Amino acid sequence: MKCKNCKRIIQDNSLFCNWCGARQLKEKSDITIPKPQKLKSGYSGQIMVDGERIRVRGKTEAEYRANAAKLKAGEKPAAPALTLEQCLNNYINSNSATLSVATIRGYDQILRCRFKSAMQAPLDVIDWQKTINDEAQKVAPKTVKNAWGLVTAALRYAKQDTPEVNLPAVPIPKTDFLDHKQIKIFLKAIEGDPAECAAILALHSLRASEIYHLTAGDIERNVIHVRGATVRDKANHWTDKDTNKNSRSTRDIPVIIPRLNKLIPSEGRIVTICQTAVREHIEKICINNKLPVVSLHDLRRSFTSLAAYLQWQEENICKVGGWCPGSPIVHKIYIKVSDKAIKEDVKRMKNYLKIT
Repeated sequence: MKCKNCKRIIQDNSLFCNWCGARQLKEKSDITIPKPQKLKSGYSGQIMVDGERIRVRGKTEAEYRANAAKLKAGEKPAAPALTLEQCLNNYINSNSATLSVATIRGYDQILRCRFKSAMQAPLDVIDWQKTINDEAQKVAPKTVKNAWGLVTAALRYAKQDTPEVNLPAVPIPKTDFLDHKQIKIFLKAIEGDPAECAAILALHSLRASEIYHLTAGDIERNVIHVRGATVRDKANHWTDKDTNKNSRSTRDIPVIIPRLNKLIPSEGRIVTICQTAVREHIEKICINNKLPVVSLHDLRRSFTSLAAYLQWQEENICKVGGWCPGSPIVHKIYIKVSDKAIKEDVKRMKNYLKIT
């Protein structure tokens, strides 16, 4: 045959001319590779290799064709791209031994409810900012932030790049608690109420999970022994665990409100009223007595406000409450109470110095 370029005689079916180097025949793979579909994330198409239909992707059309040509040439197809759902499940399952039951329950809720449009998509084709923006239209900023925290942890575990995204601004949460005067009014108003015991335990700094774990044997000689917690698992069933939220949460708390001793049963769980009922009773007490409407957890913060008013050292507040030293919530309440005390002191001084 003759070269198509220099017209010299060359060997039949030559791919290139041995004189001028010009290509003589088209590559078979170029001919059989179908035109890809253009997507927002790149290009995608299907090719037949040994009777099997294989999906091929590429960020550009050239990359798509190159990937397809490699498969046509006999290279083994790459492992299926990891989807977001697979990535999250891998992280959760691999760390299940070290994650708390409550944390796993929260992660499972994210898997079921958040980022639904991206869960089945391969990681390399997800438009992360659009995914964040879509979710921000449905739920609160803090919910988006928490869900994104799981995603980034899972991506790092899978040794994937962590994309830079703009998260919705999370407003500073309002910190509700009762001050030293309001606590006295509250205690008097809730006396005899079914939620009284739970409320008093919260005012001793206990978390709800710690309150519902307590049994009659955990309070002895005017000391509350906090050992373990009761939380819901991913199936929404109550489950007991031997450990607390952190190492400082395992603690012994002196009984500060004597009324508690009269409310302890002879055996079994100390608090049996459900959390929903406790919340409703506490809200009703607050409304009827013109107090800030607080929750069970807000009463835990109220312990901090009272301790700060009585000038406890911050380290002692953290030790009794099970907070880590330098806890932001403790410091924030401590400062708020201190500011209020200063205003009261200034007011008294002004009245003292007032000339009548």
